[in-house]
Amino acid sequence: MQPVQRISSASLDRTCDSAQASPSPGNRATMVRTSWRRRWAVRRRWLGRFGMLGIAFVVALDAIGATADQAATSAADLRLEPRNASGIYHRGERVGWTVTRPAESTGPARWTYVIRKNNSQEIQRGELDLAAGAAVIETTLHEPGMLFLKITPQPAAGREHASAMKAVAGAAVAPTELQPCEPRPDDFDEFWSAKIEQLQQIPPHARLTPKESGDARVEYATIQMDHIQGRHVYGQLAKPKGPGKHPALVILQWAGGPYPLDKSWVLPHAAQGWLTLNIQPHDVLPDAPQAYYDALPPDIKNYRTAGCADRETCYYLPMYLAGYRAVDYIAGRADWDGKTLVVIGTSMGGQQALCVAGLHRQITHVIVNVPAGCDLNAAQHCRQAGYPNFPADDPRAMSTARYFDAVNFASRIQARSLVSMGFVDAVCPPAGIWTAFNQIRGPKEAVSLIDSPHNHEATEEQQRPFTQRSEQWLRTLAKGGDPLATPRPATCLPVPREDENSQVAHRQLLAKARQGKIDLYFVGDSITRRWGCTDPQYADLMDNWRANFHGWNAANFGWGSDRTEHILWRLENGELDGVHPKVIVVLAGTNNLGPQHCAEGADGADVAAGVQAIVEVCRLKAPRAKIIVTGLFPRNDLPGAAAVIERINATLTELADGHAVHYLNVNRELSDDRGQFRPEMTTDGVHLTVVGYQAWADGLRPLLEAFLGPRAAVDEAPPPTGDPSLRPAVVRPATE
Repeated sequence: MQPVQRISSASLDRTCDSAQASPSPGNRATMVRTSWRRRWAVRRRWLGRFGMLGIAFVVALDAIGATADQAATSAADLRLEPRNASGIYHRGERVGWTVTRPAESTGPARWTYVIRKNNSQEIQRGELDLAAGAAVIETTLHEPGMLFLKITPQPAAGREHASAMKAVAGAAVAPTELQPCEPRPDDFDEFWSAKIEQLQQIPPHARLTPKESGDARVEYATIQMDHIQGRHVYGQLAKPKGPGKHPALVILQWAGGPYPLDKSWVLPHAAQGWLTLNIQPHDVLPDAPQAYYDALPPDIKNYRTAGCADRETCYYLPMYLAGYRAVDYIAGRADWDGKTLVVIGTSMGGQQALCVAGLHRQITHVIVNVPAGCDLNAAQHCRQAGYPNFPADDPRAMSTARYFDAVNFASRIQARSLVSMGFVDAVCPPAGIWTAFNQIRGPKEAVSLIDSPHNHEATEEQQRPFTQRSEQWLRTLAKGGDPLATPRPATCLPVPREDENSQVAHRQLLAKARQGKIDLYFVGDSITRRWGCTDPQYADLMDNWRANFHGWNAANFGWGSDRTEHILWRLENGELDGVHPKVIVVLAGTNNLGPQHCAEGADGADVAAGVQAIVEVCRLKAPRAKIIVTGLFPRNDLPGAAAVIERINATLTELADGHAVHYLNVNRELSDDRGQFRPEMTTDGVHLTVVGYQAWADGLRPLLEAFLGPRAAVDEAPPPTGDPSLRPAVVRPATE
């Protein structure tokens, strides 16, 4: 193993200064220069991948201005592994990251690191020499807050490093205890009640213009409504074709110089049964040619702090009320089911969603991704404030900010809420979002994006915890369910094996995880374990393992009789920590199957959920690994199992995203027309013969060659292990 350099120090006693507390767009901690072509490519990628959820996953590019040049970790040069995989710590708990420089790296060896509290106040600084190995950076925080780690290369003689090269990481310390920087104004409720009353005195006079949807299942129209100050609210409406009542979804837009609305943000929702309204926050047409938006006056394009010196002129006054009008309209339609009304948004759209949810009592659910506008006065209190960056040196703006701060609306929210926060987000800082989340009075769920910058620069993997969970929320709500009331099945809850042999095997596998080099990591139950173990009765299977995987540094972490919950426990308790495999092969779930799964109509959803939970843990602990999910093999010993296995495998295909997670099914080679193992493929109707393992290996090979390249002549994987009950052994717990 590489030597580890451990660095820790007491927190520095530094005072907050305004320059640190409110960094300018040009010197944000996660800044890297990015061209407009790169930003547009990011926009298209997100729209293509997450059009089904419209604004919730679309990028917030133009709004950020210069801050759209934010970037995440430079993974090619450094690898950061948090001490706690969740990124969340208690007060006074040791917070740490292991920093390694890949052996193949040609980048610099000497680096400087800085840790800031709430991305504002510097609390620790140091140097790293990674020429010989790794370093551990440690610190502690005895109060609630966010920690932001930034690592940059030191200049080397005769060599320059790009100024943008960096690695960043974040951590949360007691985040559920974060409180607002300033109290809500005494007349906050009175002010907004008066504004809503003024709005309601203006009839909406909604005008719908039906247009071709391009989808036979959906009706589509643009909409125009009258608004305060002689303004209008424009948007697009989509609904399932024909009569009926439907749950409602109101989509609020991210920031940017005004732009046209895209049908793809509403049509898929309507096709899934949603009455969907998507509005412009500005008084501009929703579907004009681009030349129309290009010609808009500067005061509409540059609205971020427009009118912020006075609450009566602040740009966000008509913006929030536009969202209120949209909700009022949708709630008054005869085709709303009267039960479910969701507001959803990302970045500035999330800001609007939180604020409107604090005003309108008919909203039942809120789904927001990295919302802006939280804790707007933070720069005066040693926290980074973030978008829309009201000027901290202007007392009038700071006074106005309190009336438009999402934190002050959050305390009025009774709706069920799903809120995400990016731990390295310098545009919408996580401390403010946690503060808003803590104020919500209704049932709520937080999604921590521990390695995600703002969503316009985040990768799909960095945002995936939110995209997956919000998709689950919408699917559940569309069916009339409650996403917070649905308990996770037992297959998703880590449970240790109590028998002594399994406990010894776990310690054995912990030791294996800290030996050699592991690029290819297999995890599963006995079907996986028998392939690469030293048990003498499986010698032919070990020969097959070596024949197929020697040179790819493969290690086997299967254990017999494990169900998904047992595998989860092993992964959560160290067997994947610090391994950094390039590929993880998962085969799990067959031991969860029982006679109850073979009844007519059983879908095996709990088994599929357990496999998904394993994939989620693998992605959390090895975020750069490619994951290959292998479909469940046949079960000749369970009558009627073929149908449920097919349904489980159909669900598992949905885990594949074509990038980080891939799905493999080799049952066509293993089974006959009835879904049963062919005789030559199995020893007992459950486990594989060497012929069966070769069929699995043949299916894996194209993926492994694509992800790992050709096999090397020398294999550096740790030695294989066997059943500890077969021979006396003393296996001591691995140490840090």
